[in-house]
Amino acid sequence: MSARQGRLRERIAELRLPAPERRAARAERAAEAAIEAERYPAVCFAERRRAALEAERRRWLGAYGEWRF
Repeated sequence: MSARQGRLRERIAELRLPAPERRAARAERAAEAAIEAERYPAVCFAERRRAALEAERRRWLGAYGEWRF
């Protein structure tokens, strides 16, 4: 099943819920999206730092043989 089909099934299942529960599900998705948007830059910075350290390690590995942190 593709991701698109999965989302469609979730939305159809949500439509079967009573109105207050639909609103709660919508609010929950919005809160999760806000948390993800807040967290995303930190994940990017950590990944870029990790990549920079790996590049530096490989640079020194080639010049001086095995090098450990």
